[in-house]
Formats: sequence, C-alpha cells, structure tokens
Amino acid sequence: MKWKNRQFGELEFTDDLVLTFPDGIIGFETCRRFVLINDEDSQPFRWLVSIEHEDLSFPLLNPQIVLPGYSAGKWQNDGSTVLVVASLGKEIEDATVNLRSPIVIANNERTAQQIILDEERYDFRHPLFAASNPPVKG
Repeated sequence: MKWKNRQFGELEFTDDLVLTFPDGIIGFETCRRFVLINDEDSQPFRWLVSIEHEDLSFPLLNPQIVLPGYSAGKWQNDGSTVLVVASLGKEIEDATVNLRSPIVIANNERTAQQIILDEERYDFRHPLFAASNPPVKG
C-alpha cells in the first residue's frame, strides 16, 4: 500500500504494519489508521503517521527516556508497547511530553489506544528537558 504524507513524502507499507485505533486519538477521534515510522534522522523520536489524513503525524517517545521507572500500570505488559506523545515547539527548551495519556499498542493485534492514567504524579505537559540540564545547542 502507498500513502503520501506531508512530512515523509510517499510511504510504502504492508497492511500488517497498520495500527488501528478503534476510538481514535484524543482530539482526533475520526483518525483511526496509522503507521509507526522509525526515522533515523529523528531518533529517539518515532512518528505515528495517519494513513487517512496526509497532514497528521505525532512525534512519540519511549517514556523511559524521559522518566526512568515510568509505568502505565495495568496497561503495560509483555505484549504491549507504551509510547508518549511529544509536543515540539519552536524552541527545543519548550518541548513537553504527555505522560498522563500514553499510547498503548497491543503488538499482536496491531491495535492501539490512547488512555488517560489516574496517576496524578504524571503530567500532561512534562518538560522534555530539565531546566538544570538544558540541551546542547550546536
């Protein structure tokens, strides 16, 4: 299957790589079919790319990179992958991740959902970079 995405251009993938979100993503409930892109130029980010809307893609991160020991509780198991959505602003220092509403992928079923955790210790806008350890500018 081929699909054009504004960010990545033409994508070619097989149906077994499609992730289905039965309920969509919060704020994008009508978008239900995505592929997960590993772009070497964007590491450690991965991209959740809609195959229904060519302008829609979300940067995702493994939450362990941001907060070691992070847990999605009962949603996290050996058959799932947990990722968090990043919000990348104009300034890298302003980047945040949504630790409160992770994306949980059931790997074998190729289904996914965005959940809202009851854990108040996790923020919807957790800073990606600590103020005491700003990113290196090159």
